[in-house]
Amino acid sequence: MSVSSTTMTAFSEQRLVEFKRIVEGYLLSIVCICGLLGNVLTCVILSSRIMRKSTTNIYIFALSCVSSCILIGFLLTHGIRLTFHAETFYRHIFTSIFPIHITFLFMQIYLTVIVVLDRCILICSPFRDQKRRSPRHAVFIVLCVSLCCILFCILFWFEFTLIKKDNTQVIAVSKFGAHPLFRTLIGKYLYFVFVFLNPLLTILICKTMIIKKLYTVRRRKYSLGNLKKQNRSSNAINFLVLSIVFVFLVTQFPYFIFNVLYSWFGPSLMTNLHAEQYLAINNLLLVINASSTFILYAFFDRKFRQIGQHFLFCRPLPAGFDAQNSVTRMMLLNRHASTFVHHTKSCPASINLI
Repeated sequence: MSVSSTTMTAFSEQRLVEFKRIVEGYLLSIVCICGLLGNVLTCVILSSRIMRKSTTNIYIFALSCVSSCILIGFLLTHGIRLTFHAETFYRHIFTSIFPIHITFLFMQIYLTVIVVLDRCILICSPFRDQKRRSPRHAVFIVLCVSLCCILFCILFWFEFTLIKKDNTQVIAVSKFGAHPLFRTLIGKYLYFVFVFLNPLLTILICKTMIIKKLYTVRRRKYSLGNLKKQNRSSNAINFLVLSIVFVFLVTQFPYFIFNVLYSWFGPSLMTNLHAEQYLAINNLLLVINASSTFILYAFFDRKFRQIGQHFLFCRPLPAGFDAQNSVTRMMLLNRHASTFVHHTKSCPASINLI
């Protein structure tokens, strides 16, 4: 019986190695490379003078930069390691790459929260804090979020260490990482609250409010016979943000569940072969999420496509492209302001949202 069980265990471990090589090696590497190219193009396009006037674009620019760092981290710790059997390389970089990677994952979560929160405020309360919705204020918020994430993840630098075992360096949990206070306070409660509960509830509430408001506005326009008078640019950004949030929830929720389980059970969870397979699939989903911004932007935003073609294929922008956007933006602001001052019966937030 012992020989049979040992044989089955060895067979299961071999299947796990092959499974991880396909999922985290080949597939993950391909998605990472494509995602890096897409994120670089997204950053180049959003950094243009025309696009960086919007606070939403600034937040998504920061999100694309962070996503690129996440893809590089996955490529170093998973793609190269499993594709080229670079275990020695992996052991040398793990203790440095792991806390940095965790920090960028944390930034990605809260930058997504900022994106949906910014759009929720614009749609549901368009006249609240108008002065604070400036590009400079958006950059300040991005820096504050990044700083908070860095401070929160400082302790993860001390969670793992390298030890010598049979003349070979092995990654192991450090004394600090194995301390009951660290595992209880950081691993369970703080991680569950700040990485799982708070961002998930905020995103779900904001997304529900956005969908409800857009649906109400559309019904009001339909009843007034003004359904054809739509602001396509604002409409595209609304759908873009909702699609980014949808992809984020679909790809991140399984990873949230795994991290909650890991925070409660600790490293012993990884002795389960099914948990290893589940983690490999979750890592691939995270890479897909980090690579999706360019595709979603190119699909929903016509202005993004035009500027992208201008950068890639040297196609001239349409005549009066920048002036047209400036005039449209001023007309929308004036229309919002006049509606707000005169307190008309129609809902001010409903103007040009759909």
